[in-house]
Amino acid sequence: MREQNIRNRVKQFSASMLVVIMLMLAIPAYAAEQEQVLLPSGSPLSSLEGLTDNYETVYEPMTAAVSVAVVKDGDTLFDKAYGFADIERQVAADTDTVFEWGSCTKLLVWTSVMQLVEQGKLNLETDIREYLPEGFLSKLKYETPISLLNLMNHNAGWQELNTDLWYFAEEDVPELGVALHRLEPRQVHPPGKVVAYSNFGVALAGYIVELQSGEPFHTYVQKHIFEVLGMDHTSIHWAQQDNPAVAEGRSRIQGYTTKLKLIQKNRAYLSIYPAGSTIGTAKDAAKFVAALLPPAGRNSPLFHDSATLQEMLSPSLYYEGTDIPRIAHGFFAVNYAAPALEHPGNTLGFTSKFVLDPQSGFGMVVMTNQYNESNYTTGLVDKVFGNYLPAVYSGELPDSSQVAGEYITARRVIHGFTKIRDFFYTEKITASNPSYLDHNGQPLSQISPDAYVPVYSSGFIYFVRDAQGAVIKFSNPYIDFFPLTGLSAQSIRITLVALSLGTAIIIFSLLGGLTRWIIHRFKKTAKPPARLNKYYLWMNAAGLAFIANTAILGYRTLISSTYSALRIHLILNIVYVVLTAGYIVLLGLKVLKQKNGKRRNILYALSGFSALLFSSLIIGWDLYF
Repeated sequence: MREQNIRNRVKQFSASMLVVIMLMLAIPAYAAEQEQVLLPSGSPLSSLEGLTDNYETVYEPMTAAVSVAVVKDGDTLFDKAYGFADIERQVAADTDTVFEWGSCTKLLVWTSVMQLVEQGKLNLETDIREYLPEGFLSKLKYETPISLLNLMNHNAGWQELNTDLWYFAEEDVPELGVALHRLEPRQVHPPGKVVAYSNFGVALAGYIVELQSGEPFHTYVQKHIFEVLGMDHTSIHWAQQDNPAVAEGRSRIQGYTTKLKLIQKNRAYLSIYPAGSTIGTAKDAAKFVAALLPPAGRNSPLFHDSATLQEMLSPSLYYEGTDIPRIAHGFFAVNYAAPALEHPGNTLGFTSKFVLDPQSGFGMVVMTNQYNESNYTTGLVDKVFGNYLPAVYSGELPDSSQVAGEYITARRVIHGFTKIRDFFYTEKITASNPSYLDHNGQPLSQISPDAYVPVYSSGFIYFVRDAQGAVIKFSNPYIDFFPLTGLSAQSIRITLVALSLGTAIIIFSLLGGLTRWIIHRFKKTAKPPARLNKYYLWMNAAGLAFIANTAILGYRTLISSTYSALRIHLILNIVYVVLTAGYIVLLGLKVLKQKNGKRRNILYALSGFSALLFSSLIIGWDLYF
């Protein structure tokens, strides 16, 4: 009996040791298997939460609220929120907090387009005028057809829109077709030639979806995207009439600057809403991104055929003269540690970014309630997807001094009173910047990774040069830029000099006139000769009014006033030009016939000169339409 017990204990001990040995062997194998799952940056997937927590701890003093979600192969792996949705009221952000998508909304437009392409209701190559009411587009300069691919590639040729985009009252927002017809910008480039990111072009594509589906665009998206994916906490209607719970959630979050200053008017309504009106949780947005990254062998719930998704995420535009992808049917092709697709978004108080890596199956959503935020939408994304570093080129490098200069964006107003704005925000490039690539996609200077400081952390700037090596333009994924040369490069300096000189003349003239009036009033001296004097003083007063009127015009433009509200300022500038013409004619007729004295004639001539300077600014900068 005792020997039997001993044998049983030996067996139990042996079995236990076998289990222990098997576990010890399994743990390294399991750990190795876990370590094989890496983020695109190369960091272990298991480190994701700690990485994000540590990153937020570092940037917490500069953070309002941020919500982050990471997906892989159709599933959400990480979803967490930090900070305060409303700092003043100490409302903490959580995963149910809604944020504004901004331009990430455009991805819903392109998905809708591809759904209708799959159904045979749209063709990416067809002239969009076949889908629009006759005569809907009235400002086209070129006969070249505009296709849906042009809209996706942002190269239909339209100039930028700066007015009537935002309304602060829900009831002021017109229907989509009305807004597009009212806002149609001038076409300034041939279709397919110049990339200039266009809100109008995207919203027009949304309107085409509306016309071809027979449903308002917001209804189409709600039925065919949000309901399909279970995105119950997301709205695309400009005033969230399609989801009152989202509207209520939006009332609990505020928008801030990067310095955490409350933006007083951070709730506005976009007139061409398909370009940027979506509001929702990052958790819901992750469902959308995950649907674009289904696991191998499975279709996306958004499409019947996997080939449709594959086409949408494949390049539709390359950098000129290369096989380097630039845009993939509305998604921007960028480089992190590996090639990826992304779309950023900005509104009056929010910044977001969606990133997809179809190769690894990883996707990421970052949403913040800060305008023009980059610590998370750029910095944290870099932590997950890795920094882009160009390979060091071993061959003969081009002369980098050929690319140095000042460049202006193609995404600008070319005709209209807001065209002056972009001349204040030109890109200045120095010959030594290592992040730029030449026409062949090679770095302009050999550098070590330690010395590399990219201008665009997720990509590069690509130069197009002529046969002589002169730069024709440079491009990033979103926009082309063109060299500023000659008088154009000096236009702001010339303007400031003209404005300063004209203002100085006016102030001198008005102060002189006031001084003479005081002397006459209190010392009872002889009155100055009337003749041209009253016209001279009135013209200088009109010049002062022009300065004030233009300053108010600029301010009201910056705070998103409607064009109809700004028209009075433009009319007043036209009146000033007419007065200037009349005054110049009067001077020509009167000065030669009347004996006013040499000093007084000089004063009259100077006032005419200042009026001509201001009138030239009005005409040169289109400050009349």
